[in-house]
Amino acid sequence: METKVTENGQAKVNNVKADKTPKFVAGNPVNEVSKKGEEAKAMDTKPQATPEAPKAEPTKAEIKSHFQLEQPALNLEQTLKKIKDLSRLSNQREKLIGTIDNLESFEIKQEDEAEETNLNHFQRCELKITDDNGNTFSTKNPFIINEVASSIKKLCTDKLAEVEGQISLTL
Repeated sequence: METKVTENGQAKVNNVKADKTPKFVAGNPVNEVSKKGEEAKAMDTKPQATPEAPKAEPTKAEIKSHFQLEQPALNLEQTLKKIKDLSRLSNQREKLIGTIDNLESFEIKQEDEAEETNLNHFQRCELKITDDNGNTFSTKNPFIINEVASSIKKLCTDKLAEVEGQISLTL
């Protein structure tokens, strides 16, 4: 027991138990693990559940201000612009999906035909690039055609992921 005298002269008694554990044994400091014993070791390895303090429920004003910070209200012009942007992105997405599907079905058809003839699956294909002036580039090299088809498919797949990432109802 410990007794203290307060400023106004009254005695105050604290029920504090004195720590009677030895601080040193044979001249060496006692560590916590050896003092606790084997039970303490086992308990230290187990995860201990800490009781969580009950959280105060937010007030209506806090909820409202939090909601307003997350989603600012759009005016009519911003809403119409967002709808146009989403429509454009949706159309672009559909075209990219169509291009990827078209390439995949073309490659599958070519592979099916190549299995019957034991040829490279682009062996009987021709790649033509034509500009507005009527100039053309044409090749029947299956290696080039395969690389161009693979590059186009990768470009479309990457662009599709980018477009889908932009489609959102938030600003």
